[in-house]
Amino acid sequence: MVQFQEEIEIEGHLIDSGILKYAFDKIVEMEGQFEVLRFEIGRNNQEPSRAWLMVKAGSQQQLQDILAALEDFGAIIDREDCRLVPAERDGILPREFYSTTNFDTLIKVRGEWHPVVNQKMDAVIVWTGERAITKKISGVKSGDRIVTGRQGIRVKPQERSREYSVFDFMSNDASAEINKGILISQIAKEIDAAKKAGHRIAIVPGPAVIHSGADGYLKEVIGMGYVDVVLTGNAFAAHDIEKAFLNTSLGINQESGKAVDGGHRNHIWAINEINRVGGIQSAVDQGVLTSGLMYECVQRGIRTVLAGSIRDDGPLVDVVTDCVVAQREYIDALEGVAVVLMLASTLHSIAVGNVLKSSVKTVCVDINEATPLKLGNRGSKQAIGIVTDVSFFLNVLAAELKLCGSRSLRFKA
Repeated sequence: MVQFQEEIEIEGHLIDSGILKYAFDKIVEMEGQFEVLRFEIGRNNQEPSRAWLMVKAGSQQQLQDILAALEDFGAIIDREDCRLVPAERDGILPREFYSTTNFDTLIKVRGEWHPVVNQKMDAVIVWTGERAITKKISGVKSGDRIVTGRQGIRVKPQERSREYSVFDFMSNDASAEINKGILISQIAKEIDAAKKAGHRIAIVPGPAVIHSGADGYLKEVIGMGYVDVVLTGNAFAAHDIEKAFLNTSLGINQESGKAVDGGHRNHIWAINEINRVGGIQSAVDQGVLTSGLMYECVQRGIRTVLAGSIRDDGPLVDVVTDCVVAQREYIDALEGVAVVLMLASTLHSIAVGNVLKSSVKTVCVDINEATPLKLGNRGSKQAIGIVTDVSFFLNVLAAELKLCGSRSLRFKA
């Protein structure tokens, strides 16, 4: 018998984004009940809709569990100020800390709602006295005022745009049985539109980009100005430089496809030559490194962060071997990024996915279906998974981006 109930309010584009349906389904799934008290539909594309619901449950704990789940759909449950508790020392959180999602979030302080900046998942919200920010646990300092509990917190789920976007209609679909050419063409148009709007594009490439011969296509994409940030690791950079120096990748000749004698040492030799002159920037400046993707990044001033891992050979002196510092540099480099291309890199793709807000459009390309699926399961409604060879993807993408550029030139003419 239903004994416990609480009124909630949900605001947004409730119908066309499906938010209200998902909220209803969640309540029923958790064996609760609901009653629609009032529903106001937005009169235009800019005006949100609002619904007031009475949520009912058989116990207080069940009700609290349902209400907690509904917060991810934008439900406003508690209209009181959020609770702030100071951190007792560096890196230690109050026990009741609120853990963030990748959705836009607001907190209520002194009766006013404040948006949380630099939104990311698996972080905490800190009130600075002027604004709300997120921090990873490693970045919390003694005395930071941490948001605790669920009071005075509002989560705004990503809403479907009222204009067509491939990221709305193909999100979280990692099927191999799709017309990839059409899909990549649409992705190219989204990238081109993001650049024209003044946004930044990031790529997360793995060493398979080099091994598969896709680096030539990626060089074309970089040359057209569509890459602003590169987030990767030691292996991608090392094999790119190995190819630039010796025309091998993992000891495989990139023209004949055959293993060369003693080729297993080639990437170590390449790393040693770069470290000998003090790093990639110095190697370019001194004329030691004269080609390859890392060379292009230096020449074009592209922000590049190489994050280390326990399996790295060397590593290159440019690699950030402290994983906490590397994570912070990734987060900083992603500021202002609107589209991220994750290219055959499981480790670094998942690392980047975990620090992105839900509104960042993400494309994950991998021959292994598990990686796109894992990225899609982050909860983003702006993530597309493509199960295919990265060389095919970059070949088609480069061609489509050229068409976007030629269309722009014709339009200007």
